Amino acid sequence: MPIPEETIQQILGSTDIVELVEGYFPLQKKGQDYWACCPFHSEKSPSFKVSPTRQGYYCFGCNAKGNAIGFVMEYESLDFPSAVRRLADRVGIVIQEDNFDPRANKEKALKKRIVHINQVSSIWFHEYLLKSNSSEASNARKYLKDRNIDIKIAKNWMIGLAPENGNVFQHWCLEQGFNNEQMVASGLMSYRDQENISRGVYSRFRNRIMFPLHNDYGDTIAFSGRVFTPENKLAKYVNSPETLIFKKSNVFFGLNKSKRSIAKNESVIICEGQLDLIRCFENGIENVVAPLGTALTEKHVNLLKRFTGDKGEAILCFDSDLAGYKASLRAYEEISKTGIYTRVVTLPENSDPDLLITTHGAEKFIELANSAKTFHDYQIESLSNHLDLNNPRDKVQFANELSITVGQVKDPIARDSFINDVAIRLGISSDEFRKRVVNSLGKNYNKIDNSNDVEKPSATNIDQDVEILIKLALTDLDTKEWIQNSLDYKNELKILKEYQLLVELFDSLPRSENPEEINAFISSKDSNIATILNEIIMRDFAQLSVADAKKSLIRLKIRNLQEEIDFNKTKSKKSDISHDEILTLTSKVASQRKELLDFKKALSNIDETRE
Repeated sequence: MPIPEETIQQILGSTDIVELVEGYFPLQKKGQDYWACCPFHSEKSPSFKVSPTRQGYYCFGCNAKGNAIGFVMEYESLDFPSAVRRLADRVGIVIQEDNFDPRANKEKALKKRIVHINQVSSIWFHEYLLKSNSSEASNARKYLKDRNIDIKIAKNWMIGLAPENGNVFQHWCLEQGFNNEQMVASGLMSYRDQENISRGVYSRFRNRIMFPLHNDYGDTIAFSGRVFTPENKLAKYVNSPETLIFKKSNVFFGLNKSKRSIAKNESVIICEGQLDLIRCFENGIENVVAPLGTALTEKHVNLLKRFTGDKGEAILCFDSDLAGYKASLRAYEEISKTGIYTRVVTLPENSDPDLLITTHGAEKFIELANSAKTFHDYQIESLSNHLDLNNPRDKVQFANELSITVGQVKDPIARDSFINDVAIRLGISSDEFRKRVVNSLGKNYNKIDNSNDVEKPSATNIDQDVEILIKLALTDLDTKEWIQNSLDYKNELKILKEYQLLVELFDSLPRSENPEEINAFISSKDSNIATILNEIIMRDFAQLSVADAKKSLIRLKIRNLQEEIDFNKTKSKKSDISHDEILTLTSKVASQRKELLDFKKALSNIDETRE
């Protein structure tokens, strides 16, 4: 049901546009009008005019114009109904379409009461921190001073303190006329006994530095409390429980202050803690947010996209340890769904934005943010630091993890570029890695939390020509003699992925084709290898001979050589490769193609000999 026109007119009639705009940024009066630098484009001289007589705004620089609803839509990145509702809440008008459900109206009234409770409690906590003579207030002020949080910063962010004795805050709440039901609904109090609420309530936050949490348009909706003494062994941060107005997965700390900078830069820096964000913001790095100690959710990312836009970017700034890598991976999984370009800041070891800026200045952090790597370059570098790509198990893990994140890239051009980069790093063709990316979309290689669960070979993923070699090596005397007397298998098989399996097998083949001896040989192997060999032995192939073994080996060499050709062609297309390197690769490809023809001729010769 649309919002009635008369209700919209009533809302506009009750809204003073000058007061509304000044709630976002200061205006300077000149004559009858008010002026400021335009919030919708960059400028040095004020060209944004707000007219109290016309109840509208106009920018002489970018031609932005409209009434109070239009301003809220543009500034808050809201659609028309949402902007109207926001203004209606601001002036206390109930929209008629919402007036039919008494239960909904009661809930709406409680939401407003909770916002009010949080707002005045925020002021009380703040004044208790600054003015109380208690020992905990003195210790909290010293802690903040040691963290280079001065009184100006504390006031800018309304940082407060919950007293150690919860009764002090509870007594103040009673003086304000807040009842137990309202205080529990706000999340600031909890019942002592859920089964017997007559036993009263207690304060959830005690002896913690309090950071007010706001929705993106500035209402105080919850709190985050931090311990500040080393002897306090409780959780470092405790957030308000979820309430009618607070859902942790919908809220960023600081977004109410940083949203304009995010929209202006079309870029957001996501860091981990409140103090990290405050340090950044107070040093001029304003396009920054912090989730509330939880992984990014779809709602988080969609909220950010309102301000970054479709073509914006997110810069992740988490710890440089394994936990930070995991957090970045989880964040990217959500961000990639929206198509937002993602980069990652690599912080020095044991550092965070707060410490880095305090120690080395904001310029150092800005330098790191400007040089942040694309997510995939960051992931490749992180994995390379703790995986050995010469080790087959590590190489498989490397490929599995990257195939998942590369598969999440929506833009086909960017995805192909990443596929080529990873293929070169792995030393395989781009087509081979592309197949793995496609396959990974239907699988869940959870290698971060199960780093030892590397994909093990099985008969279902071994090349059929390798299976033929294995079966004939075990069951055909002529093939066994060819392997042991004519084939330099330790050199010729190096090109194959199954090299270790085949060499281990060929080094100790059973002496006869007797089934009992073959079974005893298989039983002596590792259980995984034994399973593979049993599956291959039971496989029903056509009548095979040593000629088929030779053909299988040549076909494997052909496929491997073709992959090398594809790899060199992919490498030659890289943008950072020199002209001389291109010539070298082109010459190498020509030589490999000649070798490929020789292999194909050898394959034909075997067929002619058999005929």
